[in-house]
Amino acid sequence: MQKSHIFHPRPVAYEDLIGHNILIHIPRTAGTFFNNCLRANGLAVVDHIQRFIDSSESIKHTPTRRQLSNRSTWISGHVRYDTLTRIFPPEKDTRYFVLLRNPINQLISQINWQAETLCGSYLSLARMPLYQFRILMHVCLEALNRPQNVPNVLNRYFGSFLNNQCRSLSLMNSGRLRTDDFNLFSARCYARLLELDGFSVESGLDPFIKAVISENRGNNHTQIIPPRSAQNRSHPVLDNGLVSSEEFRLKIFNLQLADYILYQNALGILNGEQSPRRWQNFNELKHDCEGLAVGQKSPEVVRNEKFVLKTQSRTEKLFFTARAMRSVAKRLVALQKFSLFQQVFRWCKRLPTSCRSLPLKAVSLTVLNRWNGRKC
Repeated sequence: MQKSHIFHPRPVAYEDLIGHNILIHIPRTAGTFFNNCLRANGLAVVDHIQRFIDSSESIKHTPTRRQLSNRSTWISGHVRYDTLTRIFPPEKDTRYFVLLRNPINQLISQINWQAETLCGSYLSLARMPLYQFRILMHVCLEALNRPQNVPNVLNRYFGSFLNNQCRSLSLMNSGRLRTDDFNLFSARCYARLLELDGFSVESGLDPFIKAVISENRGNNHTQIIPPRSAQNRSHPVLDNGLVSSEEFRLKIFNLQLADYILYQNALGILNGEQSPRRWQNFNELKHDCEGLAVGQKSPEVVRNEKFVLKTQSRTEKLFFTARAMRSVAKRLVALQKFSLFQQVFRWCKRLPTSCRSLPLKAVSLTVLNRWNGRKC
């Protein structure tokens, strides 16, 4: 029977823990859900640790250093493995963990989620310069207009973004696998996974989290697993029909080859395999990866998609209206036509939330507040 998770290739007794526990947080692999589960069970978590790391790879933020003095505090962040090992050396009993995900699901989820932020659904992390996936803003602008072109856009301009899971584990510097010997790279992936103190794939996430909580809080602790909320809440730009097509998946496979090899070795370790996975040729590797199906959508998401399809033409008209309003607002600001600008702003507020951010962000809210009530 296939195991669904692995925990502690090098077991450490709870009483002997004196180092930090660090989650290498790869975007869209349930890292936020993992952190929320720890917090819900009374564990301290310092999230987004990359915010407090300076150019000399040291933590200068005093409150954070004080919080990290507590060895029971979990650390999480979008930081590469080699950087973390320099800041928190493994010889000081620091333990490293990672959550992995089917490469095509991880990439599609990241594009869909980031595209939502561009539509104003919630805060866009692409506008935060320290995040590794800021470049997704450009990918998603293309995805919103021509979803079928996403693989070509990724391949042409954004190679440094691909294979995020391998890059987070410091298995490669760029997003492209620059070796023809994928069996050699497979051996490196296998060795790196065994260096970690624990990892999981999506199918074993809940048992993995429960094992972490039990180790830190004891087996008698009543575990709290909150509902998963970090999901795509609206119509994804890469719909199920597109991502399920053989042509699209083949393009993504060629782009995400390194992450596929890493994921295959993770599954091998979870199945008890004692050596890296090997393939006679590229077609054999491709055949093994074809079984990694795209995740199925919930009934609620399917219902939302049907509703959006019915109103697609109306939505396109609203986006056109929003862009036109944004241009008008910018021009009114340049001409200092304050009263007319306020009228345009009131019209903007009547637009749906998904379109509203386009014109509202054309002018700083600080400027708007300064002009509010001003006579023209």
